[in-house]
Amino acid sequence: MADPIEIILTMMIVGQVCISVPILLSRAVKSALNWPLALFLFASGILALNSVTSSLLPEYYAVCTAIAFPALFLLCPSLWCYVEGLTDDIPWQFNKKRLYRYILVLPALLISGMILFLPSDVHTAVFIHDEEINSPFVSTLLVGLLIMMLLWLVQCAYTLLKIVRRLNQYRKKLKDVFSNHDKKELNWMNWLLLIAVSVWLCSLVTVFSSSLFDQALFNNNMEMFLSLLLIWCMSHFGLQQKPPLATLGGCDTRGSSKEQSNSSDGNNANDKPVAAKKYQRSALDKTQSDRIATKINSAMEQDKLYLDSNLSLQQLSKHLNISPNYISQTLNETLSMSFFDFVNHWRIEAAKPQILANHSTVLDIALDVGFNARSSFYKAFKQVTGQTPSEYRKGQVNS
Repeated sequence: MADPIEIILTMMIVGQVCISVPILLSRAVKSALNWPLALFLFASGILALNSVTSSLLPEYYAVCTAIAFPALFLLCPSLWCYVEGLTDDIPWQFNKKRLYRYILVLPALLISGMILFLPSDVHTAVFIHDEEINSPFVSTLLVGLLIMMLLWLVQCAYTLLKIVRRLNQYRKKLKDVFSNHDKKELNWMNWLLLIAVSVWLCSLVTVFSSSLFDQALFNNNMEMFLSLLLIWCMSHFGLQQKPPLATLGGCDTRGSSKEQSNSSDGNNANDKPVAAKKYQRSALDKTQSDRIATKINSAMEQDKLYLDSNLSLQQLSKHLNISPNYISQTLNETLSMSFFDFVNHWRIEAAKPQILANHSTVLDIALDVGFNARSSFYKAFKQVTGQTPSEYRKGQVNS
Protein backbone atom coordinates (compact mmCIF):
# COMPACT_ATOMS: atom_id res chain seq x y z
CA MET A 1 0.00 0.00 0.00
CA ALA A 2 1.31 3.43 -0.94
CA ASP A 3 2.36 5.86 1.77
CA PRO A 4 -0.38 8.54 2.13
CA ILE A 5 2.25 11.28 2.43
CA GLU A 6 3.90 10.09 -0.77
CA ILE A 7 0.53 10.12 -2.57
CA ILE A 8 -0.20 13.67 -1.35
CA LEU A 9 3.23 14.91 -2.47
CA THR A 10 2.79 13.19 -5.84
CA MET A 11 -0.61 14.76 -6.41
CA MET A 12 0.79 18.18 -5.50
CA ILE A 13 3.56 17.74 -8.06
CA VAL A 14 1.19 16.51 -10.75
CA GLY A 15 -1.25 19.34 -9.97
CA GLN A 16 1.51 21.95 -10.30
CA VAL A 17 2.59 20.39 -13.61
CA CYS A 18 -0.98 20.30 -14.94
CA ILE A 19 -1.40 24.00 -14.16
CA SER A 20 1.97 25.20 -15.46
CA VAL A 21 2.53 23.17 -18.64
CA PRO A 22 -0.61 24.37 -20.53
CA ILE A 23 0.28 27.99 -19.70
CA LEU A 24 3.82 27.48 -20.98
CA LEU A 25 2.62 25.77 -24.16
CA SER A 26 0.27 28.66 -24.89
CA ARG A 27 3.20 31.06 -24.53
CA ALA A 28 5.53 28.91 -26.63
CA VAL A 29 3.98 30.35 -29.79
CA LYS A 30 5.60 33.71 -29.02
CA SER A 31 8.68 32.51 -27.15
CA ALA A 32 10.39 29.17 -27.83
CA LEU A 33 12.07 29.39 -24.42
CA ASN A 34 8.86 28.06 -22.88
CA TRP A 35 9.34 24.71 -24.63
CA PRO A 36 12.28 23.37 -22.58
CA LEU A 37 10.67 24.53 -19.32
CA ALA A 38 7.40 22.82 -20.26
CA LEU A 39 9.33 19.68 -21.22
CA PHE A 40 11.19 19.70 -17.91
CA LEU A 41 7.99 20.02 -15.88
CA PHE A 42 6.15 17.41 -17.97
CA ALA A 43 8.98 14.89 -17.50
CA SER A 44 9.00 15.64 -13.76
CA GLY A 45 5.28 14.92 -13.56
CA ILE A 46 5.70 11.57 -15.34
CA LEU A 47 8.48 10.57 -12.95
CA ALA A 48 6.40 11.59 -9.93
CA LEU A 49 3.47 9.44 -11.08
CA ASN A 50 5.75 6.45 -11.59
CA SER A 51 6.66 6.43 -7.90
CA VAL A 52 3.11 5.56 -6.77
CA THR A 53 1.83 3.60 -9.77
CA SER A 54 3.16 0.26 -8.46
CA SER A 55 0.96 0.61 -5.36
CA LEU A 56 -2.15 2.28 -6.77
CA LEU A 57 -2.29 0.85 -10.31
CA PRO A 58 0.01 -2.18 -10.45
CA GLU A 59 -1.47 -3.35 -13.77
CA TYR A 60 -0.15 -0.20 -15.47
CA TYR A 61 3.22 -0.15 -13.73
CA ALA A 62 5.12 -1.77 -16.62
CA VAL A 63 3.84 0.81 -19.11
CA CYS A 64 4.46 3.66 -16.68
CA THR A 65 8.03 2.47 -16.07
CA ALA A 66 8.68 2.31 -19.81
CA ILE A 67 7.42 5.89 -20.21
CA ALA A 68 9.16 7.26 -17.11
CA PHE A 69 12.64 5.98 -17.97
CA PRO A 70 13.17 8.13 -21.10
CA ALA A 71 11.54 11.05 -19.27
CA LEU A 72 14.46 10.92 -16.85
CA PHE A 73 16.81 11.86 -19.70
CA LEU A 74 14.73 14.88 -20.67
CA LEU A 75 15.43 16.67 -17.39
CA CYS A 76 19.06 17.77 -17.71
CA PRO A 77 19.06 18.93 -21.35
CA SER A 78 15.74 20.74 -20.84
CA LEU A 79 17.01 22.51 -17.72
CA TRP A 80 20.22 23.51 -19.49
CA CYS A 81 18.34 24.79 -22.55
CA TYR A 82 16.08 26.86 -20.31
CA VAL A 83 18.98 28.42 -18.37
CA GLU A 84 20.86 29.01 -21.62
CA GLY A 85 17.91 30.86 -23.14
CA LEU A 86 17.22 32.79 -19.95
CA THR A 87 20.78 34.14 -19.83
CA ASP A 88 21.35 34.72 -23.55
CA ASP A 89 21.16 38.12 -25.21
CA ILE A 90 19.22 36.88 -28.24
CA PRO A 91 15.83 35.10 -28.29
CA TRP A 92 16.30 31.37 -27.75
CA GLN A 93 15.30 28.95 -30.53
CA PHE A 94 15.37 25.18 -30.93
CA ASN A 95 17.92 24.05 -33.53
CA LYS A 96 19.73 20.90 -34.58
CA LYS A 97 22.70 21.54 -32.29
CA ARG A 98 20.45 21.84 -29.24
CA LEU A 99 18.52 18.74 -30.27
CA TYR A 100 21.73 16.70 -29.95
CA ARG A 101 21.70 17.41 -26.22
CA TYR A 102 18.81 14.94 -25.96
CA ILE A 103 20.89 12.13 -27.48
CA LEU A 104 20.63 9.91 -24.38
CA VAL A 105 16.87 9.73 -24.88
CA LEU A 106 17.44 7.32 -27.81
CA PRO A 107 19.15 4.50 -25.85
CA ALA A 108 16.66 5.16 -23.05
CA LEU A 109 13.83 4.47 -25.51
CA LEU A 110 15.55 1.21 -26.45
CA ILE A 111 15.63 0.21 -22.77
CA SER A 112 11.95 1.15 -22.51
CA GLY A 113 11.15 -1.15 -25.41
CA MET A 114 12.93 -4.00 -23.61
CA ILE A 115 10.92 -3.26 -20.46
CA LEU A 116 7.66 -3.51 -22.41
CA PHE A 117 8.70 -6.93 -23.76
CA LEU A 118 9.02 -8.35 -20.26
CA PRO A 119 6.18 -10.65 -19.16
CA SER A 120 4.14 -9.07 -16.39
CA ASP A 121 5.23 -11.62 -13.77
CA VAL A 122 8.91 -11.09 -14.64
CA HIS A 123 8.46 -7.30 -14.56
CA THR A 124 6.85 -7.53 -11.11
CA ALA A 125 9.62 -9.80 -9.84
CA VAL A 126 12.40 -7.52 -11.12
CA PHE A 127 11.04 -4.01 -10.55
CA ILE A 128 8.76 -4.45 -7.52
CA HIS A 129 10.09 -7.42 -5.54
CA ASP A 130 13.74 -6.98 -6.59
CA GLU A 131 14.15 -10.69 -7.29
CA GLU A 132 16.94 -12.27 -9.34
CA ILE A 133 15.85 -13.76 -12.66
CA ASN A 134 18.23 -16.06 -14.55
CA SER A 135 17.61 -14.87 -18.08
CA PRO A 136 20.06 -13.41 -20.65
CA PHE A 137 17.41 -10.90 -21.71
CA VAL A 138 16.79 -9.73 -18.14
CA SER A 139 20.52 -9.58 -17.42
CA THR A 140 21.10 -7.46 -20.52
CA LEU A 141 18.24 -5.19 -19.51
CA LEU A 142 19.58 -4.71 -15.97
CA VAL A 143 23.11 -4.01 -17.22
CA GLY A 144 21.65 -1.49 -19.68
CA LEU A 145 19.65 0.16 -16.89
CA LEU A 146 22.72 0.42 -14.66
CA ILE A 147 24.84 1.93 -17.44
CA MET A 148 22.13 4.44 -18.34
CA MET A 149 21.66 5.45 -14.71
CA LEU A 150 25.39 6.04 -14.36
CA LEU A 151 25.31 8.15 -17.52
CA TRP A 152 22.36 10.09 -16.12
CA LEU A 153 24.20 10.83 -12.87
CA VAL A 154 27.24 12.03 -14.84
CA GLN A 155 24.96 14.11 -17.07
CA CYS A 156 23.38 15.70 -13.99
CA ALA A 157 26.74 16.63 -12.48
CA TYR A 158 28.01 18.01 -15.81
CA THR A 159 24.82 20.02 -16.36
CA LEU A 160 24.91 21.54 -12.89
CA LEU A 161 28.53 22.62 -13.36
CA LYS A 162 27.67 24.17 -16.74
CA ILE A 163 24.73 26.04 -15.24
CA VAL A 164 26.86 27.45 -12.39
CA ARG A 165 29.47 28.64 -14.88
CA ARG A 166 26.79 30.09 -17.17
CA LEU A 167 25.14 32.02 -14.34
CA ASN A 168 28.49 33.47 -13.23
CA GLN A 169 29.18 34.68 -16.77
CA TYR A 170 25.66 36.06 -17.06
CA ARG A 171 25.90 38.04 -13.81
CA LYS A 172 29.19 39.56 -14.94
CA LYS A 173 27.61 40.54 -18.23
CA LEU A 174 24.74 42.26 -16.43
CA LYS A 175 27.23 44.85 -15.21
CA ASP A 176 28.00 45.78 -18.81
CA VAL A 177 24.35 46.34 -19.66
CA PHE A 178 22.27 47.48 -16.66
CA SER A 179 22.73 50.10 -13.96
CA ASN A 180 20.41 48.18 -11.60
CA HIS A 181 20.22 44.41 -11.31
CA ASP A 182 16.96 44.11 -9.39
CA LYS A 183 15.07 40.97 -10.49
CA LYS A 184 17.71 40.31 -13.15
CA GLU A 185 20.39 38.37 -11.26
CA LEU A 186 18.26 35.17 -11.19
CA ASN A 187 19.08 34.59 -7.52
CA TRP A 188 16.21 32.13 -7.36
CA MET A 189 18.37 29.89 -9.54
CA ASN A 190 20.74 29.46 -6.58
CA TRP A 191 17.96 27.81 -4.59
CA LEU A 192 16.96 25.77 -7.59
CA LEU A 193 20.51 24.45 -7.99
CA LEU A 194 20.71 23.65 -4.27
CA ILE A 195 17.50 21.63 -4.49
CA ALA A 196 18.65 19.95 -7.71
CA VAL A 197 21.92 18.91 -6.07
CA SER A 198 19.95 17.47 -3.15
CA VAL A 199 17.75 15.44 -5.50
CA TRP A 200 20.87 14.30 -7.36
CA LEU A 201 22.46 13.14 -4.09
CA CYS A 202 19.27 11.26 -3.22
CA SER A 203 19.47 9.45 -6.54
CA LEU A 204 23.17 8.76 -6.07
CA VAL A 205 22.60 7.18 -2.67
CA THR A 206 19.64 5.20 -4.01
CA VAL A 207 21.74 3.71 -6.82
CA PHE A 208 24.89 2.85 -4.85
CA SER A 209 23.88 2.29 -1.23
CA SER A 210 22.33 -0.65 0.55
CA SER A 211 18.60 -0.61 1.22
CA LEU A 212 19.23 -0.07 4.96
CA PHE A 213 21.49 2.93 4.34
CA ASP A 214 19.05 4.23 1.75
CA GLN A 215 16.11 4.10 4.10
CA ALA A 216 18.11 5.70 6.92
CA LEU A 217 19.06 8.75 4.86
CA PHE A 218 16.75 9.27 1.93
CA ASN A 219 13.33 7.67 1.78
CA ASN A 220 10.79 8.26 -0.98
CA ASN A 221 9.06 11.02 0.96
CA MET A 222 12.25 13.05 1.23
CA GLU A 223 12.96 12.69 -2.47
CA MET A 224 9.37 13.57 -3.37
CA PHE A 225 9.44 16.62 -1.11
CA LEU A 226 12.65 17.88 -2.71
CA SER A 227 11.18 17.24 -6.14
CA LEU A 228 8.07 19.23 -5.18
CA LEU A 229 10.25 22.16 -4.11
CA LEU A 230 12.21 21.96 -7.36
CA ILE A 231 9.09 21.89 -9.54
CA TRP A 232 7.38 24.65 -7.57
CA CYS A 233 10.48 26.82 -7.91
CA MET A 234 10.70 26.19 -11.66
CA SER A 235 6.98 26.83 -12.15
CA HIS A 236 6.60 29.88 -9.93
CA PHE A 237 9.65 31.78 -11.09
CA GLY A 238 9.73 30.37 -14.61
CA LEU A 239 6.26 31.68 -15.39
CA GLN A 240 7.27 35.18 -14.26
CA GLN A 241 10.87 35.43 -15.43
CA LYS A 242 11.76 36.95 -18.78
CA PRO A 243 15.24 36.85 -20.35
CA PRO A 244 16.66 40.23 -19.20
CA LEU A 245 19.34 40.50 -21.88
CA ALA A 246 17.15 39.31 -24.77
CA THR A 247 14.54 41.99 -24.02
CA LEU A 248 16.97 44.79 -24.86
CA GLY A 249 16.09 44.68 -28.55
CA GLY A 250 19.43 43.72 -29.98
CA CYS A 251 21.82 45.34 -27.51
CA ASP A 252 24.99 43.28 -27.78
CA THR A 253 28.30 43.78 -26.04
CA ARG A 254 30.17 40.93 -27.68
CA GLY A 255 31.88 42.94 -30.37
CA SER A 256 29.65 42.26 -33.35
CA SER A 257 30.77 43.91 -36.55
CA LYS A 258 27.17 44.55 -37.57
CA GLU A 259 26.55 46.85 -34.62
CA GLN A 260 29.89 48.54 -35.03
CA SER A 261 28.97 49.59 -38.55
CA ASN A 262 25.93 51.41 -37.16
CA SER A 263 27.99 53.66 -34.89
CA SER A 264 28.18 57.33 -35.76
CA ASP A 265 31.65 57.38 -34.18
CA GLY A 266 32.98 54.47 -36.19
CA ASN A 267 33.53 56.09 -39.58
CA ASN A 268 37.34 56.14 -39.32
CA ALA A 269 37.68 52.42 -38.75
CA ASN A 270 41.02 51.01 -37.73
CA ASP A 271 41.62 47.43 -38.91
CA LYS A 272 43.91 46.57 -35.99
CA PRO A 273 42.13 44.60 -33.24
CA VAL A 274 42.26 45.92 -29.70
CA ALA A 275 44.25 44.08 -27.08
CA ALA A 276 41.34 42.69 -25.13
CA LYS A 277 40.05 39.42 -26.51
CA LYS A 278 36.47 40.50 -25.92
CA TYR A 279 36.86 43.32 -28.45
CA GLN A 280 39.41 41.78 -30.79
CA ARG A 281 37.13 42.35 -33.80
CA SER A 282 36.42 45.96 -32.88
CA ALA A 283 37.41 48.83 -35.15
CA LEU A 284 37.44 51.37 -32.32
CA ASP A 285 40.79 53.20 -31.90
CA LYS A 286 42.09 55.21 -28.94
CA THR A 287 41.11 58.60 -30.38
CA GLN A 288 37.52 57.50 -30.93
CA SER A 289 37.43 55.87 -27.51
CA ASP A 290 38.61 59.07 -25.78
CA ARG A 291 35.96 61.07 -27.64
CA ILE A 292 33.25 58.61 -26.60
CA ALA A 293 34.46 58.73 -22.97
CA THR A 294 34.07 62.52 -23.01
CA LYS A 295 30.54 62.23 -24.41
CA ILE A 296 29.57 59.65 -21.79
CA ASN A 297 30.80 61.77 -18.90
CA SER A 298 29.12 64.87 -20.34
CA ALA A 299 25.81 63.01 -20.62
CA MET A 300 26.05 62.06 -16.97
CA GLU A 301 27.11 65.50 -15.76
CA GLN A 302 24.79 67.65 -17.87
CA ASP A 303 21.79 65.40 -18.57
CA LYS A 304 22.00 63.47 -15.26
CA LEU A 305 21.00 60.21 -16.93
CA TYR A 306 22.10 58.29 -13.82
CA LEU A 307 18.94 59.51 -12.04
CA ASP A 308 16.95 57.04 -14.14
CA SER A 309 16.93 53.91 -11.97
CA ASN A 310 16.26 51.75 -15.06
CA LEU A 311 19.04 53.22 -17.17
CA SER A 312 20.55 50.60 -19.48
CA LEU A 313 23.40 50.49 -21.96
CA GLN A 314 20.85 50.49 -24.78
CA GLN A 315 19.23 53.70 -23.49
CA LEU A 316 22.60 55.43 -23.19
CA SER A 317 23.44 54.23 -26.70
CA LYS A 318 20.27 55.79 -28.12
CA HIS A 319 20.84 59.02 -26.19
CA LEU A 320 24.37 59.44 -27.58
CA ASN A 321 23.71 57.79 -30.96
CA ILE A 322 26.75 55.56 -30.44
CA SER A 323 26.95 51.79 -30.77
CA PRO A 324 26.38 50.02 -27.41
CA ASN A 325 29.40 47.86 -28.16
CA TYR A 326 31.62 50.94 -28.54
CA ILE A 327 30.29 52.40 -25.29
CA SER A 328 30.91 49.12 -23.47
CA GLN A 329 34.42 48.88 -24.91
CA THR A 330 35.20 52.46 -23.92
CA LEU A 331 33.96 51.91 -20.38
CA ASN A 332 35.93 48.69 -19.95
CA GLU A 333 39.17 49.72 -21.62
CA THR A 334 39.43 53.51 -21.37
CA LEU A 335 37.60 54.16 -18.09
CA SER A 336 38.33 50.71 -16.58
CA MET A 337 34.74 50.33 -15.37
CA SER A 338 31.71 48.29 -16.19
CA PHE A 339 28.53 50.15 -17.13
CA PHE A 340 27.06 49.21 -13.75
CA ASP A 341 30.02 50.61 -11.78
CA PHE A 342 30.26 53.72 -13.96
CA VAL A 343 26.63 54.76 -13.45
CA ASN A 344 26.71 53.94 -9.75
CA HIS A 345 29.87 56.03 -9.36
CA TRP A 346 27.94 59.06 -10.62
CA ARG A 347 25.04 58.20 -8.33
CA ILE A 348 27.33 58.03 -5.31
CA GLU A 349 28.93 61.35 -6.21
CA ALA A 350 25.45 62.90 -6.39
CA ALA A 351 24.55 61.33 -3.04
CA LYS A 352 27.61 62.61 -1.15
CA PRO A 353 26.37 66.23 -0.69
CA GLN A 354 23.01 64.94 0.49
CA ILE A 355 24.68 62.59 2.96
CA LEU A 356 26.68 65.48 4.38
CA ALA A 357 23.62 67.77 4.53
CA ASN A 358 21.82 65.09 6.56
CA HIS A 359 18.36 66.45 5.69
CA SER A 360 16.94 63.19 4.30
CA THR A 361 16.96 59.53 5.23
CA VAL A 362 19.43 57.20 3.53
CA LEU A 363 16.56 55.51 1.70
CA ASP A 364 15.26 58.81 0.34
CA ILE A 365 18.74 59.77 -0.82
CA ALA A 366 19.23 56.37 -2.45
CA LEU A 367 15.96 56.65 -4.38
CA ASP A 368 16.66 60.27 -5.27
CA VAL A 369 19.97 59.49 -7.00
CA GLY A 370 18.74 56.47 -8.95
CA PHE A 371 19.00 53.40 -6.73
CA ASN A 372 16.04 51.07 -6.31
CA ALA A 373 16.84 49.87 -2.82
CA ARG A 374 18.69 50.93 0.31
CA SER A 375 20.77 47.73 0.33
CA SER A 376 22.12 48.27 -3.18
CA PHE A 377 22.95 51.89 -2.28
CA TYR A 378 24.88 50.83 0.82
CA LYS A 379 26.81 48.23 -1.16
CA ALA A 380 27.69 50.67 -3.96
CA PHE A 381 28.56 53.49 -1.54
CA LYS A 382 31.00 51.30 0.38
CA GLN A 383 32.49 50.00 -2.85
CA VAL A 384 33.19 53.55 -4.09
CA THR A 385 34.19 55.26 -0.84
CA GLY A 386 35.30 52.36 1.35
CA GLN A 387 32.88 53.59 4.01
CA THR A 388 29.21 53.38 4.92
CA PRO A 389 27.17 56.60 4.52
CA SER A 390 27.25 57.28 8.28
CA GLU A 391 31.01 56.65 8.45
CA TYR A 392 31.54 58.96 5.49
CA ARG A 393 29.49 61.74 7.13
CA LYS A 394 31.36 61.44 10.44
CA GLY A 395 34.71 61.38 8.67
CA GLN A 396 33.94 64.52 6.67
CA VAL A 397 32.60 66.39 9.69
CA ASN A 398 35.61 65.52 11.86
CA SER A 399 38.04 66.55 9.15
